[in-house]
Amino acid sequence: MTTVTATQNKPAIVTGIIDGDGHIRERDEDLYPYFGDKYPMERLENYYLFPTLDGWRRSGGGRFGWDAQGWEKFMDWAGITSTVIYPTVGLGYAFAKDPEWAADLARAYNDFVYHHYLKKSSRVQAVAVIPVQDPPAAAKELHRAVTELGFVGGLLPTPGLRRYYGDAAFDPLYKVAQNLGAMLAVHGAGRAGIGLDWADDPNQGFVLSHTYAQISQFTNMVCERVWHRFPNLKVAFLEAGAGWAPYLIERIDRKNDDAATQQVRDCPIYFHAELEEKEVLPCALSVIGNDRFIYASDYPHETAEDVERALTHFLNRTDVTQLSKEKILRDNIKTLYAVNV
Repeated sequence: MTTVTATQNKPAIVTGIIDGDGHIRERDEDLYPYFGDKYPMERLENYYLFPTLDGWRRSGGGRFGWDAQGWEKFMDWAGITSTVIYPTVGLGYAFAKDPEWAADLARAYNDFVYHHYLKKSSRVQAVAVIPVQDPPAAAKELHRAVTELGFVGGLLPTPGLRRYYGDAAFDPLYKVAQNLGAMLAVHGAGRAGIGLDWADDPNQGFVLSHTYAQISQFTNMVCERVWHRFPNLKVAFLEAGAGWAPYLIERIDRKNDDAATQQVRDCPIYFHAELEEKEVLPCALSVIGNDRFIYASDYPHETAEDVERALTHFLNRTDVTQLSKEKILRDNIKTLYAVNV
């Protein structure tokens, strides 16, 4: 088991830490071989495979590399046992308007990840891209990715679609996910189409984009009673921290007869806990409980040094119990992704 310490010379605090949300770099040329003969190469090379997130340029701190070997080096350096990987440019996948292309792109991405990550490292798990533009097709691809390729869940990218994930049109997908015991991840990134066109300052856009994506989707899914229809559906709301959850749960309850409290209490709904959140993390733990929050490094969108600093800070906190630390850094992630590492 990997041991994580607050410093290199300090006794172990938590063992077997799992990263609940890291990222890869899916370059177009890496995916070309996985489209088969359906698309001539000149057509694939004519334009980017994934739609743009929003026009803002991103960067990352992948000092150990972005491939499976680089991920293993990073985990060894940071003291992390294993990770669950997500796409990078693929986070804007819901902006793809052609359902047929979306299905072909999802399949190519998943096959690429299987061959270049899952087959090369037992320490790497992955969440599949699924064609949410066509929910029955998304259900079919999720089933293939989980049962044939060994993925642990599917991505619900936001924004981009004209309907939110509380819509009953997604029920075929939710039925398959629940039957498989596979999680679904609501994950934002893009700032387009959500009322942030005024945000010329990238920092302001960052503050609001993930938060708005999570708040809007959570509200819609709860108010449309997704978990009344699928009480065992595992869904994680990622990369907006934990502070918004207690506020929004209480606000929804005031208009919907405790709908949010009941669904969060009784159903497997999870939230990303940013380790350096100050007052809001203990508040969220006290309101919701310590079995619904997970750790995510966001590496290499966050630098290796930032990841280490956040872990060190969290392990030294005195306002979060040892049990809560173990649940956030390991146990809840095992339960969410149904992994045993």
